[in-house]
Amino acid sequence: MSLTICCSRPTGIASAVTVLNPCPEDLGQIQKMVFWRTGNSTVATSLVSSDAWTTLLAATDDTKAIVTPFLGAVTIPPNEAREFGGGNETRFGSPIRKGGASVPVTANMYEEAQSSVIAALKELRCETLEVLFINEANQIIYSTASTVSGFPVCANSLFVSDKGIGGLDDADHNVLMFNLRPNWSDTLAVSAETTFALEMINA
Repeated sequence: MSLTICCSRPTGIASAVTVLNPCPEDLGQIQKMVFWRTGNSTVATSLVSSDAWTTLLAATDDTKAIVTPFLGAVTIPPNEAREFGGGNETRFGSPIRKGGASVPVTANMYEEAQSSVIAALKELRCETLEVLFINEANQIIYSTASTVSGFPVCANSLFVSDKGIGGLDDADHNVLMFNLRPNWSDTLAVSAETTFALEMINA
């Protein structure tokens, strides 16, 4: 949830750092995304199964997954605090931070077919969606909120732009934009490296 709930407090403060030199977590470059309807999920062992993904991509019901084209300039920033006060409104001028804002995600799709690829992605605006990410290492970034699920996309936030003409020097592109809910990364997990994730296409 976006609001920081402080009551009731636990008996003790939870431990945060439990390993002296943990493996770093760096997602690298996001190169594709996968969308599916909210509530779809798969078991952890299926996440790295090409057969399982073939089934999801070919489905014709609520379980269907949609994979994007290759993406460029993917931006997923840290979210901003929602705050009140400062100055004489609050004690010592310290603002009251109520929680986090949603996270705006943007990406470019270069030189894609408009009447098939882009038009189909625009239709996703009417859906209630979750998103998973695929990075440069062929790993799938997912949520552990419910077995293996996607990260919830804020309702009515998904937008796919019309074609931008690059002219002589730049590439034509469409912009993909949506918002992730506050605290979206609290359940973030990264799969083992696959051999197929970046090669997936829609059936």
